[in-house]
Amino acid sequence: MSQPSNWPLPAGSSRIVLPLALLQQLAEHPLSRHLYPLSYGHYSNAAGHSVQRHEHTDSLLIFCHQGHGDYRTAHAKGRIQAGQLLLLPAGTSHHYQASNEHPWSIYWVHFAGAAVAAIMPLLGLSNAQPVLNLTGRKQLLPLVTDLLNLQHQPDHLTNALLAASMLQRLLLELPRLTIQDTAKDFDFARLERFIHDNSHRDLSLPELAAVAGLSPYHFSKRFKASCGTSPMRYVNQFKVRQACQLLDNSTDSIRQIALSLGFDDPYYFSRLFKKTMGMSPQHYRASQQSLLANR
Repeated sequence: MSQPSNWPLPAGSSRIVLPLALLQQLAEHPLSRHLYPLSYGHYSNAAGHSVQRHEHTDSLLIFCHQGHGDYRTAHAKGRIQAGQLLLLPAGTSHHYQASNEHPWSIYWVHFAGAAVAAIMPLLGLSNAQPVLNLTGRKQLLPLVTDLLNLQHQPDHLTNALLAASMLQRLLLELPRLTIQDTAKDFDFARLERFIHDNSHRDLSLPELAAVAGLSPYHFSKRFKASCGTSPMRYVNQFKVRQACQLLDNSTDSIRQIALSLGFDDPYYFSRLFKKTMGMSPQHYRASQQSLLANR
């Protein structure tokens, strides 16, 4: 496991490293083994913060909310500014450092699990493009704060499972927070309302393009440039989020939920759900019920 940097913490900063025994439990527990944190924290006004790793055994997410810094990997290099997120998957040698003039303030988390490989495709990132722009970054801060506040709780499995659940939610919220200002191209708010109001049926690319007032080709191109993913993948991710709410708050069967979201084939729905969430709908419902029962 890669260790977080031992950079001296200034006032207002924190660093949480989960005990090895607890990490072994998270790696084996059915509620967390697909995705769980190893360590996480917040570095405020991190002057002099610099890290270089030639061997990187876990995945690392860095969210910059003030100032800026630079990064370099074998495949990409660039600057990370406020409102941007850097994702470095396991196995990626890297170097990053805070700016000398305007040191960054960052939230960060090292994480692992069976579903880690699905994170980059979910966010539309790649080794050549590991940076995500978060236009809705203010909505991210409460989620990060809740995760950091767990440091004041005792180190035991229940709180570690809760941290894993919070990390999973945080990562799943990111696609929704990457929407760019598309006013020059189409009214995204109107398009999102259309998707919401018609989530009970199968939506097609031509339908979405018609709502945007563009040809399917130009709509797809502009949507992906703005949102970092294709229109149909965005719709599917939206429906999976809706499915999570229904699984959490209803006793409807998986088939009923699939049909209510416009999926005629519940097996296809289950495959899509598992591809997005890293677990089947049945497993997700059971894990959430078990987590609530243990709180």
